[in-house]
Amino acid sequence: MKIAIIGSGFSGLSAAAYATKNGNEVHVFEKHDQAGGRARQFCTPQGYVFDMGPSWYWMPDIIERFFADFGYKQTDFFELVSLNPQFEMIFSDLKMNLPESLDDLKSLFEKIEPSAGKQLEKFMQSAKFKYEVGMQDFVNKPCHNWSEFISPKIAKSVLKFDLLYF
Repeated sequence: MKIAIIGSGFSGLSAAAYATKNGNEVHVFEKHDQAGGRARQFCTPQGYVFDMGPSWYWMPDIIERFFADFGYKQTDFFELVSLNPQFEMIFSDLKMNLPESLDDLKSLFEKIEPSAGKQLEKFMQSAKFKYEVGMQDFVNKPCHNWSEFISPKIAKSVLKFDLLYF
């Protein structure tokens, strides 16, 4: 079977890899001059460089599972190097370097606004919960039937997800 994939971001390339693994002839079409979706750079004539992502590394478990499906580890292809600072934010009157360490980031937030470090910690705990429940109870389901998404754990978690946030 011939399959056309539009877009060369992680989802497009991974869909192409799985389709090829299953014996299909796959053609990937990309609208930009380079592959990678958000895992690419945009450069201006003035010399500014913007990383368009990549957002994929926020889910290292997904990346590891993808490579394992093909008999590899991500370290077979690349080494990730953590940066410190992670990035720089430029405002009209301020430049702010975002540190690698969560503790250093909380300290930076505290300098800007009292108790903001505590709020960041609270946010990170909430985000961790949402990610774990979301991945285990939503994303990794086979999606054969709506009843897969009905469980006491999900029902108890509805308020923690802030789904009804106005």
